[in-house]
Amino acid sequence: MNKQANTVLRLDKGATVISNDREYVIVAQADLNLLLVRERGSGEKALLKISDLSSRHLSSVGAKRSDDRSLDLLETDPQDWLIAEQRRDFIEPLLERQELASEVATRIVVETGVSRATLYRWVQAFRNTGLLSSLLPTKRSGGRGRGRLSKEVEGIIKDCIENYYLTDQKRSVAATAEEVRRLCSNAGLALPHPLTVRKRIEWLTDRERVARREGPRVAEQHFDPNISSIPDADWPLAMVQLDHTLLPVMIVDEASRLSIGRAWITLAIDVNSRMTLGMCLTLDPPSAMSAGMCISHAILGKEKWLAELGEEVDWPCWGVMGTLHMDNAREFRGDMLKVACAEYDIDLHLRPVKKPRYGAHIERLMGTVSEALKTLDGATFSGPKEKGEYDSEIRALLTLSELEKWLVLFFGRYHLRVHAGLGTTPLQKWREGLLGTKGKPGRGLPARRLDEEKIRLDFMPFEERTIQDYGVVIDDVHYFHDVLRPWINAPDPNFPRHRRKFRFKRDPRDISHLYFFDPEVRRYCAIPYRDLSLPPVSIWELRDAKERARERGISTDHEKEVFALINRQRELESDAAHKTKVARRQVQKRIEHDKARNKKNVELPTVTSPVKTTPPPAVRGYDPSRAIPFDDEY
Repeated sequence: MNKQANTVLRLDKGATVISNDREYVIVAQADLNLLLVRERGSGEKALLKISDLSSRHLSSVGAKRSDDRSLDLLETDPQDWLIAEQRRDFIEPLLERQELASEVATRIVVETGVSRATLYRWVQAFRNTGLLSSLLPTKRSGGRGRGRLSKEVEGIIKDCIENYYLTDQKRSVAATAEEVRRLCSNAGLALPHPLTVRKRIEWLTDRERVARREGPRVAEQHFDPNISSIPDADWPLAMVQLDHTLLPVMIVDEASRLSIGRAWITLAIDVNSRMTLGMCLTLDPPSAMSAGMCISHAILGKEKWLAELGEEVDWPCWGVMGTLHMDNAREFRGDMLKVACAEYDIDLHLRPVKKPRYGAHIERLMGTVSEALKTLDGATFSGPKEKGEYDSEIRALLTLSELEKWLVLFFGRYHLRVHAGLGTTPLQKWREGLLGTKGKPGRGLPARRLDEEKIRLDFMPFEERTIQDYGVVIDDVHYFHDVLRPWINAPDPNFPRHRRKFRFKRDPRDISHLYFFDPEVRRYCAIPYRDLSLPPVSIWELRDAKERARERGISTDHEKEVFALINRQRELESDAAHKTKVARRQVQKRIEHDKARNKKNVELPTVTSPVKTTPPPAVRGYDPSRAIPFDDEY
């Protein structure tokens, strides 16, 4: 296994940290953002801010990024994930120990047949990164022509789990594995290992297993929470709920200060302490991107973000959550969230439809925020009776950025107010859960993630495409760069008659670039428009322009004309911004998207930037310039 740079800053007693190129050992956790440390050389004790340790450690890690082992989570062989999960189970008893207990390690070595040195390497790799991918096998059967379970074997496993294991007959896992191997033998297929079948069954949620084998009523009795409490939320970050809502207040644009409508917010709340862990405020409708941004905001420290806003608020929340509860909205059900949560060891649960008690805490927080917003000029209230003759649009005052600052200050106050359900403040409950009380030990400060860029990319939505000689096409927009050339018409490793599909990450607020994970150099590369003269746009602008193109009988295949419509729309919207709310909202959306685009250089600093590329091959029937050359006599 390759040696990996630390991407996690451990904050446990006895751990080593770095500040100003000096090594310290943690003596005690003095407060939520303070550590009592002892310098290794002099033995001198000091109090250090955790945020300073994070930034210093991150800079040293950043210099080593080119040597890090990287991978596309969704491209990794499922069999390799099974091996990584098995290794994670092996080392579980050793992970929470500061020193590797010899007797525990000996027992694991005897039970698993793994050498002690290998076991210790796994423990160190997982401690350094906190990622399941750090336990993936180094020497895999990967690459072209690698052996995987065939499509037919996968189908038999899936059918047996569905119709043999998940029945009221309650057949055992061993019996199910035996049945799978029997059917594969009859079909003349390679026999999968019983561990493979066992792991596939373990992917099922406990609730699904009980509901199918013992009935929905038994599942409800086992897993439905009481109104007053939720099981398995005894510590901070044990369970986090996430949802979004349309805020009940009109906001204005930054230029004319006239109303542009309402904004959407996505929030994450810690069930144990009621602390607000993360937020994402946007003019765009809810999407996988806003959900991913909220999750990454919850995981990462808030110091840089608060400094950019210019607000001094105590918001000492960070760390990977244990369980994440979300509703069954479409944006929460994609593969991106499932795989990203698996990578960070997050147990993802989608709440049952029409059962709001499963999201009671996040719903109450949304209600608290909405009630507070009614005190602002521009509030929309709950209905005509409550609103009366109040004109929300005329009274609107705050811009989107000002509303974000207002919400930060609101959450700062909310965390310091006594919560009726807790009997104390959320911040104090958070502190007690982490640092402990006289009667109950705390769970300790959560580790700080240092790989901010990776987290943002992992929680970013993606599209799957083959790579053709003209590049990649997504939503009728062409993209090309030289880094794609080796993968043009590449065959699928499993099905050579089919073309291999690659995953391209995309920020819907700015689709001028895709992020392509190059399997050879093992890092992300930015892939620009094929036609570099096209302007940066959001996916919503593009869809609106394509709809207008269809109305005018213009083929959406002619991207030059579609983007010309976007430019014309922007001109009209700018001219009409002082007249109509819709136009003002569109202009302000572009301003917010431009802000997000400018932040990419800071948030995604090591993604390979696009450099000058040679012209791609011509596309049949596609002329980006549509220019008519002059004759020589002119």
